[in-house]
Formats: sequence, structure tokens, C-alpha cells
Amino acid sequence: MKRGYEHLWRMNRGYQEVLESLRVLRKHPAVDSQELRRFEELAAEACAATNSFLLEALGTMETEAAGHWFRKRLARERKEERE
Repeated sequence: MKRGYEHLWRMNRGYQEVLESLRVLRKHPAVDSQELRRFEELAAEACAATNSFLLEALGTMETEAAGHWFRKRLARERKEERE
């Protein structure tokens, strides 16, 4: 699960590089700044949608892991009470 968060962080770092580059390139006289602004918005939308999807999946995994550890702790505590 740790690797999932690492890759999510790396993906977001990549999106930030794309967005920053598009902002800088928008100032270049040879390009249509409105068109690059549209690409910025598309990239920001893709980033947000991907984050939403992945964070929901990671949240489900975290909830399952929490349940696993809770059941394990509960079983241990019950066993200790009987001893």
C-alpha cells in the first residue's frame, strides 16, 4: 500500500511539472496562449479525476487493513483476558 501512495505522489509531481511548463510556454509569442490554457485545464481535470479514483481505491484498502488489524487486536485481547 505504501508504494501506492508513493506513485500517487510521483504522479502528482509530474502533473505539477506539466502545468508549470504549460504556464511558462503560454508566454511564448509563437504559441496560442488560449489553446495552452485549455490544455492546462485538461491536465488539471485529468489530475483531479485520477486522484479521486486512486484515493477512493486506496481508502478502501486502508479501511480493509484497519478492519484486519482491529479483528487481530480484538482476538488477542480476548485471548489475554481468558488467560
